[in-house]
Amino acid sequence: MLTREENDLLMRVEGDAPMGQMMRRYWMPALMSSEVAQPGGPPRRLRILGEDLVAFRDSSGRVGVMDEYCPHRRASLVLARNENDTLQCLYHGWRIDVRGNIIDTPCEPEDSDFKSKLKHIAYPTAELGGMVFVYMGPPGTEPALPAFPWTSVPDTHRVIIKMRTEANWAQCLEGVLDSSHSNFLHSSEIVPGQEESQLGGTSREVKDNKILIRRPSNDGRPRLEAQNTQYGFRYAAIRKPINDPDKYHYIRVTLFVAPFYGMFPAPDGLAYIQAFVPMDDRTTMFYWFQASFQEPMDAELAYARSGARMGPDLNPDYSKVRTRDNNWLQDRDAMKVNTFSGIYGVQTQDMAVQESMGFLCDRTNEHLGASDVAVIRMRRLMLDSARRFHQGGVPLGLDGDISYARLRAEEKIIPLEQVWQTVGAFAGEPREPVDARA
Repeated sequence: MLTREENDLLMRVEGDAPMGQMMRRYWMPALMSSEVAQPGGPPRRLRILGEDLVAFRDSSGRVGVMDEYCPHRRASLVLARNENDTLQCLYHGWRIDVRGNIIDTPCEPEDSDFKSKLKHIAYPTAELGGMVFVYMGPPGTEPALPAFPWTSVPDTHRVIIKMRTEANWAQCLEGVLDSSHSNFLHSSEIVPGQEESQLGGTSREVKDNKILIRRPSNDGRPRLEAQNTQYGFRYAAIRKPINDPDKYHYIRVTLFVAPFYGMFPAPDGLAYIQAFVPMDDRTTMFYWFQASFQEPMDAELAYARSGARMGPDLNPDYSKVRTRDNNWLQDRDAMKVNTFSGIYGVQTQDMAVQESMGFLCDRTNEHLGASDVAVIRMRRLMLDSARRFHQGGVPLGLDGDISYARLRAEEKIIPLEQVWQTVGAFAGEPREPVDARA
């Protein structure tokens, strides 16, 4: 368990909170490029690290992210006119460009130089892989963009699922780093499969528009081992396979990439990466990046299977129809017949239990076990990083070049004598001794 002070340090991101100040040193997903696709189109409201922001694509196609409120009288720039490469506030006509320059103050005297003395809060942006990234740290300290595998495929080969979660970023991230819960929470969607290949991992079957994942193991007590890396850590969930457990291990290698990414094994030819961007202390914007290296993806089908369809599942602001107030539409009758959780969809199930912990989980009352090695490792690394940064040090993962494009999560059945570190690894990846201690 964490102390109350450690728990606050881990979760709090607003204002001067050390964790939030540290996260400003990373490029962060702000919104999908498709949300500001049209030059001169409507501005979009954002909230990141407790700041109310507005995003827009100006008349020349540049994307801006700035303080939502006009520097004059604080009217919302979400209402502004987007034209002439500026946002023009409706209240008094002030015009502001993507860099925060005040271009015009039409209510002021013609000879006034008032506008030249002001600068609106605006942040650098970059587009990569269908996303707009924003950098909210000090000017001139931007690191390299996180060019993950999903960023390099054609737009037709990529799906981005976006959902708002009413819970703190850390408890959301901890879900993707927890391999053992899949044997229970997702047991209606992930089932043992006797026929799976000894050399591969899971297979997928589409049934009634739902995905049934067949896993070559029924072992609900995985052994977890973790290894620190430059970007965070990678860990293995080591299970006994159904076939020949005296000869083989079934290995699933998952990656934590600072500050809030989780990469977990995907079917052959695909890459899965999830991001948990803190909107504020109590709310997280979830992104699931899915990429195919072989063929185009069916986006509408992916949305349906993830419970992420606009309308039936999501509101226009990406908040969910399934909420705490309606008990996430849990079907208790279905629980008696054919589903363990009574909640449709793996991602929806994760969000339900994460939100059920409360907006800010009280970790002082936890009782952690051997299955929580990866969760504990993430907390330790991020707490150490926040403390180090607060004392003038470099945040985790920003002290050198990282080969984001080469990062891979993988699952595989391997001989008992083979070490798990060979799974999902690439040549030249730094190696450190395995430390399975919590």
